[in-house]
Amino acid sequence: MTRLAETVVWWAVGIGVWLLTLSSVSTPEVVAAVVAALPCAGLAVAARRAVEGSWTTQLRRLRQLLPLPVAVVADTARLLGRAAAVLAGRPIPPGDLQQVRLERDSEAGRWAARQATAVALVSASPGSVALHVDEKSGQLHLHMLGSGRPRMQEVVRR
Repeated sequence: MTRLAETVVWWAVGIGVWLLTLSSVSTPEVVAAVVAALPCAGLAVAARRAVEGSWTTQLRRLRQLLPLPVAVVADTARLLGRAAAVLAGRPIPPGDLQQVRLERDSEAGRWAARQATAVALVSASPGSVALHVDEKSGQLHLHMLGSGRPRMQEVVRR
């Protein structure tokens, strides 16, 4: 991908993220998003090139996105139930630390992408957060609080 194309993609992502955080979209907010996202896009491209980062992934990994919306809704409901229990005076359970071994990719770019997507997918669900990925062993360390089916940590393992 050329630098210009990559900058345009990051610019669009920046605008999209800005607009998604708004409760109502107005012209000044759109202008602010367009203006603020451009230097962010330039810095994102410069940073990736500075670390010589290049992530390649396989299309088959896109199937890992399918259970994410269900996991987000289910974990949100479970966590709201826990919050209601705390308001009712019951103690909140401390959560659980878990480890998941990721399937290691032989190509360095794919392995980096694999780790990054695993962290993003597990942390996108409100019931879990990725703490650390061990580069050598491929162990993904997680903190789980109110997580259940579908378990994103099982999805990213494959």
